[in-house]
Amino acid sequence: MRTPFLLLASTVMAAACLAACSTNARSDAKTSVALPVPSDDKATAEKALTAFLTSRSIREIPLHRDATPDLDRDGKDDLLMLLDDQNWCQADGCTLLVFHGEKDGYRLVSQSVSVRAPVSVGARVNRGWHDLLVNVGSGDEAGTVALEYDGTGYPADPTMAALLDPARLPSATPLIDAEMAPRVAAQ
Repeated sequence: MRTPFLLLASTVMAAACLAACSTNARSDAKTSVALPVPSDDKATAEKALTAFLTSRSIREIPLHRDATPDLDRDGKDDLLMLLDDQNWCQADGCTLLVFHGEKDGYRLVSQSVSVRAPVSVGARVNRGWHDLLVNVGSGDEAGTVALEYDGTGYPADPTMAALLDPARLPSATPLIDAEMAPRVAAQ
């Protein structure tokens, strides 16, 4: 995963050097270097995670599993990222990030704690976004809850939602499986 980042970094540095060395008739003109948008979906996802971590002054990239469904049916893939790294998990689950897919990358929509895989996309839609079905809790208190989009994001603490009846779970498409989804190694 370092190769796309190194390629992006070297491209940006080369462009900055060329811009600094160019002969400009107007020395007061502002020069802006447009950063290339990574064409690789994985690189774009990693860029979103890095931006999230940087905004919180965190340098270490955690282990994570991700999926790219179109949650709001706008034709662009959104990004679900389950940070299942020891620094992002507690006894009752891990942090789930939801990013909205946009033309130039991903924008953070919500951060939910205490989430356990599997993570599924429900058929039901609230305020234009599909519900997310996630597991919460452990032991006798474990179960599945539906996270409903409230117009700005998904609930920050899914453990506050009512557990769904296991015999009557809504229709859903699994995205991040409890055992089968590969983990992305920290860099």
